Amino acid sequence: MRSASPATDRQLLRLAGLALPATVWMLGILGPPRTGLTPVYVGALTALLAGVALVDTTLPDGRASRARRLLWLGAELALAFAAVQVHGSLIRGSLIYLLPASRALLLFGERPGLALSLGVWPAYALNVGIYAWPDRLGEFVNYFAFLLPLDVVSIVLTLATIRQAADRQRVQALYDELSAAHAELKALHARARETAVTEERNRIAREIHDTVAHYLTVVNVQLEAAEKLGEAQPERAIEQVRRARRLALDCLREVRRSVAALRTSSLEELSLPRALGKLVGDFSSSTGLDVQLHVDLPDDARLAPETAQTLYRTAQEGLTNVQRHAHAAHVRVSLQRQNGHLELAVQDDGVGPAADHADDGAGFGLQGLRERVALLGGDLAFGPARPRGTRLVVSVPIG
Repeated sequence: MRSASPATDRQLLRLAGLALPATVWMLGILGPPRTGLTPVYVGALTALLAGVALVDTTLPDGRASRARRLLWLGAELALAFAAVQVHGSLIRGSLIYLLPASRALLLFGERPGLALSLGVWPAYALNVGIYAWPDRLGEFVNYFAFLLPLDVVSIVLTLATIRQAADRQRVQALYDELSAAHAELKALHARARETAVTEERNRIAREIHDTVAHYLTVVNVQLEAAEKLGEAQPERAIEQVRRARRLALDCLREVRRSVAALRTSSLEELSLPRALGKLVGDFSSSTGLDVQLHVDLPDDARLAPETAQTLYRTAQEGLTNVQRHAHAAHVRVSLQRQNGHLELAVQDDGVGPAADHADDGAGFGLQGLRERVALLGGDLAFGPARPRGTRLVVSVPIG
């Protein structure tokens, strides 16, 4: 945005402070008094008008002290009075009074400046009185009528300039504020975009962990069983390999669907209770563990997708941890309503959690679960169960 600067305004004021004395000087030279162009007259008029121009170019700003501004205005008014007196003409010479009249507004603002600009008239009246005394006092009205419209025009133009400059400053201030706000919004947008990318990466990482890691754990169990059976029970070994292959295919399908929609197929096709039943059944048949499922929720219960997804991933992560670490024989998975919340628990009868893993969210799986649950305003607890084993509990509000 381009606008006139304070430096530009000051240059225009200086030009006016030079142009008006120069004009009065030329009028005084072209129309000299009755005594003619004497060296004394030319020297005195030139010195006085040069003094007016010099004083005007040192115009202080509105932040200067009131005494300094009053002193400056008085000096310019006195020089103008002396110039008119030496000029000897109340018509051409009185133009110099336009400078102090307009400068009073620039120095003191609109209302005080208008009051102080009236000081021009006593000085001009004194000029007229000295000039017209005693024979031409009747011409007072004519002289005043000449200067009045010029004085009014000068004041009006100065007021217009002051207000225009103030408007420019306000517009510039608004523009600066808008520019700062725009820059801040750009910075906020960049931070929000970076945060969104980070959150999406974490969400994808959780999805990969909760799907691929779960299936690969079970596949690994099947292949270990097939390796142990070996040549002693080839048919059972082959069956274990076939199960591992089916699970690997399921994992591949799960990865593809996760990449496409980041949602498990079970929850796309089934309700949460039935999806949990399928998960528990597959896990039990693959690992040989005794897994009991207790669901206190209708099969057709309508849950928010994020809630169902989080509870399903909790059961998936809990069963995966049981297979990896618990060395358990029995597992219980339960889902029930509890004081306006849905609570899903996975409990085993194994060796229990390691001391450095109890209820601290160690491991990426539990960390990812904590993030999921926190986004829903829920809680996660992980620690030892009674009388033995490990218990993972997630409680989320019913959306």
